[in-house]
Amino acid sequence: MANALLGRMHLSGLLPELRPQARALVHEAVTVYKTIRADLAQAVPAWPLGLPAWDDPWLALALHTPTTTFLTVWRRPGTEATTALPLTHLRGHAVDVEVLYPTATQAVSSWNRDTADLTLTLPTAPSAVLLRLGHVAPDAP
Repeated sequence: MANALLGRMHLSGLLPELRPQARALVHEAVTVYKTIRADLAQAVPAWPLGLPAWDDPWLALALHTPTTTFLTVWRRPGTEATTALPLTHLRGHAVDVEVLYPTATQAVSSWNRDTADLTLTLPTAPSAVLLRLGHVAPDAP
């Protein structure tokens, strides 16, 4: 479900036959998508880790507006649990990081406004998370 949240969501398959836990994740994703979809049409894409290669250990796609950055990050199996994501468009900004999906994730993040790096830990692999980074303009000199 994390793959669809920064694009156009389409659901298909035997959704009524999903187990309750999987159905709850689908419901959560649809709810999140409905809250962010208006912002997505105005957002500009960025790839904090570069365009993904077939065997990259971590992948990241960011869509940013003047006040918000939506960031989906994927961790593949066999990789370290922590990575640093450069978000240079946010250098000097105060950033509030919020997990949008899945909310039950054990993702841990920290923001460094001086280096514009988001350090993210995803304890399990494979896994993915959608974050919302709310930001305000940097302090005036």
